[in-house]
Amino acid sequence: MDHYEHSHSEGNSRLWFSIAIVVVLTAVAILLVPDEESEKVEAIPRPAQVSPSLAQPVAGKKPEAETGNVPAVADEQAPAEGAETPPKEPKGPEGSAARAFLASAENAGIGPGELVAKAREFQQQGLAGDAWLLYFKAAREGDASAAMALAEQADPDFFDPGSSALSAPDPVQAHKWYRVAEKAGSDEATQRLEKLFQYLQRAAEKGDERAGLLLQEWKAK
Repeated sequence: MDHYEHSHSEGNSRLWFSIAIVVVLTAVAILLVPDEESEKVEAIPRPAQVSPSLAQPVAGKKPEAETGNVPAVADEQAPAEGAETPPKEPKGPEGSAARAFLASAENAGIGPGELVAKAREFQQQGLAGDAWLLYFKAAREGDASAAMALAEQADPDFFDPGSSALSAPDPVQAHKWYRVAEKAGSDEATQRLEKLFQYLQRAAEKGDERAGLLLQEWKAK
């Protein structure tokens, strides 16, 4: 009997000892958990440390580009208040005014002199293409002044981009129309041809192949 009670008492002691160990370990684990969580929280960067370019947008809030803060394209293209409106381009293709005038001129029997006068009027209005057409018709009808006007628009010494129908000087065209004017009796055209010849000689000496070819054709005639 004594042996049984001794064994039973010893078993109860071991049981309580085991329970005590479990309780102590549990308490230690509970005490350690807050410290680990605290370390994890401190490891997360604060909002002030996050780069603005990488920050995620706040839920429910649109980025600035979608809230209308960026100026609209239409506002940038709108003309400034009080700005002058640029003048409108002449209606119709280039030369339409001259063709309309020629259509009426044929019925009215207008001669080369009237064509030249109208061409100068077009030229003053900035209608170089229309002026060229009228000068061309008058020159073909034997008007020396019209041929001179065409030659001057191509002559390097008289070329004016504001009044010429050509985009650049053209000695070939200048030579052609000075010849027409010379045949029509213009002494001034003869003098211009001499100056143009000298110009081409200088250009050929500098290596201008086109000027050299024109000189060869000029001398052959």
